[in-house]
Amino acid sequence: MVTETGNLQITSRAPTRIDLAGGTVDIWPIYLFLKNPTTLNLGISLFAETQLEENDSGKIQLKSADQGDELIFGWDELNSVTAGPSLVLHLKFLRHFAKEKTLSGRLNRSKGLKLSTSAKSPAGAGLGGSSTLSISMIGALATWSRGSVDPLRDGERLIEIARDTETTVIQVPAGLQDYYGAMFGGLQSLRWRVGVHERTWHSEETLTQLKDRLLLFYSGQSRNSGINNWALFKAFIDQQGKVRDQFASIAEATQRAEQCLIARDWTGVGQAIAAEWEVRRTLAPGISTPEMDHAFDTARALGASAGKICGAGGGGCFFVYLPENNPALKNKIQAEIEKQGIRPLPFEAVPRGLEVQVKRA
Repeated sequence: MVTETGNLQITSRAPTRIDLAGGTVDIWPIYLFLKNPTTLNLGISLFAETQLEENDSGKIQLKSADQGDELIFGWDELNSVTAGPSLVLHLKFLRHFAKEKTLSGRLNRSKGLKLSTSAKSPAGAGLGGSSTLSISMIGALATWSRGSVDPLRDGERLIEIARDTETTVIQVPAGLQDYYGAMFGGLQSLRWRVGVHERTWHSEETLTQLKDRLLLFYSGQSRNSGINNWALFKAFIDQQGKVRDQFASIAEATQRAEQCLIARDWTGVGQAIAAEWEVRRTLAPGISTPEMDHAFDTARALGASAGKICGAGGGGCFFVYLPENNPALKNKIQAEIEKQGIRPLPFEAVPRGLEVQVKRA
């Protein structure tokens, strides 16, 4: 616990994720209709960061460094002020934890508060950036309210707060995997169950060996995952066409990928990711783009065994998978895809998730 002397300064950061397989099955209630629904994702070093600083101004300042937006108001305006799209989550999360701190008798309204955020992931990248930013903010604000946060102890409950609050903003059902990637990091198997979700970390050795086989790229085309996921969600619930069979195939391919990761069968991992993508790309028009398809063709011609769009598709990021740890081949594939005007995104694998640092000044 932190002491109550001096102005509190909190830095909170969380990793984004590459969804290897099993995306979209993490949306309630889709997973309830599937056999052993699982999502695999990998925490990466394109962090979202939040700075929370107390001061003596008595004012609240919300700031998004990426969007260049700022909002300043007094404590008496907290529940009446409105915010634009880039700061609405800042405001909603602050209201939640300010209420929590008020109920505990620990809110000092004479103190000012500056809450500012920044993110390394490009906007609309499909790396779970919005949800990661939410986890980063919640880490800082929960620490401000409660004195400390432990992801292993508090993570599940904080994810529920993030999910429900973000859903009120995007106005469509939210998946879960992005929050888990940000909160816990590492290479995770996430199994969606009735009433409780099971989370398993794969070993750091497996994580490192997987990272050595991945290349990540940003297409330069932003996308809206809420819209894409809503179309798939509605098609699944309405039982349109073969969509439920397609989701069942995605779940089966993800389970194969998980078993191959456990066995470190790197050829099998690539085959399972490729199988998952071949089904996913047929779920709806526009999930892939001609530019991405061309990049995948280039990578496969040079020796990659799989490629997949991150997130809901329609733009954003994609990754390429190699069945072997071959730096020279990685460099060759990256150079050829760069020639197509597509930007590589260097990253490191992150073995753990949310990190919060606290000091007093």
